[in-house]
Amino acid sequence: MPEINKQQAEEFLSNISKEDNVAIIHHDDGDGVCSGIILNEHCIKQGATTKTFTYHLSKTKLSELDLSAFNKIIITDVSVKAIQEDIKSIKNTQIFVTDHHPKYDLPNDVLYFPTTAEGYIQASRTAYELTGIKKWLALIGVIADSGNLYKENDNFIKETLEELNLTLEEFQKKYSHIFSDTIVYFADTPEKIFPILAEINSLHDIEKLQKYAKVIEEEIQKHVKGYKANKEKIGNINLYQFEPKFQVKGIVAAILSRGNQEETFIFFSQKDSDPNLLGISARDQSPNANLPKLLEAATKDLENSNCGGHPRASGGQIQTKDLEKFKNNLKDYIQKQP
Repeated sequence: MPEINKQQAEEFLSNISKEDNVAIIHHDDGDGVCSGIILNEHCIKQGATTKTFTYHLSKTKLSELDLSAFNKIIITDVSVKAIQEDIKSIKNTQIFVTDHHPKYDLPNDVLYFPTTAEGYIQASRTAYELTGIKKWLALIGVIADSGNLYKENDNFIKETLEELNLTLEEFQKKYSHIFSDTIVYFADTPEKIFPILAEINSLHDIEKLQKYAKVIEEEIQKHVKGYKANKEKIGNINLYQFEPKFQVKGIVAAILSRGNQEETFIFFSQKDSDPNLLGISARDQSPNANLPKLLEAATKDLENSNCGGHPRASGGQIQTKDLEKFKNNLKDYIQKQP
């Protein structure tokens, strides 16, 4: 069964029972964590035994996770391209995958519920719409993944904010930013973050996370100022390399690009896992943005490079020694544009 519809997805989830041991594998960003929490809570309500696993793109391999004890596996907000081959290593287990990244083929026995055809629908929103659990948490996941920039989420966001009697700005300031900052605080120890966030049962409980968020906000503002003093420009592309203490590269890029549809922002920092590699975060708020195409051109013929993501928010990596080649590729790409 290459793809399933919403009714079939709901049927799979409703059939989970106390007889099941369920592994829930979720991406390590805000949308992934929020969708993981919602789906984990659903499985527990159904009586199942569960365990959660955090998936890091370019680091985690399904074949290296100990999944032998589970008869069902749920994978949420993980790029299907990243697991397309590795998922074949899982045998004799029912697998359910839901994701909003570009579609790729999966084995026929995988229950694959993509939402790409509907637009940019975050996994956390999908998890809520399949289970009815924690709509406010789904909204946090949507905003964490820039879903508020896409019109297909307008009705969901408006309806949820009206139920909460909040504006988007109020919700972001009071709740979603604090929640997302806490995920960043524990990025290097993801096994700690899921239990902490899973215990947040209401918006009021998010106040407990303020001590983590304060540290991250100070780090963010430090590098926003650093960018303004040290950025480099190639055409309408802004480049900035920095070494944050926490993984705030994407957040800094999002803040600086907000409200600016005329320019592209690309940020670099050394990867903790390998100082010979530079991680890339790119943002472009133009409705005509195509960051995957841009990064693909910039990383052309660079060894050990990769890139991917969404039109307005993408990332990747290059070897540290190839930064100048990356810049030259960007210049060539710009010159060829009409």
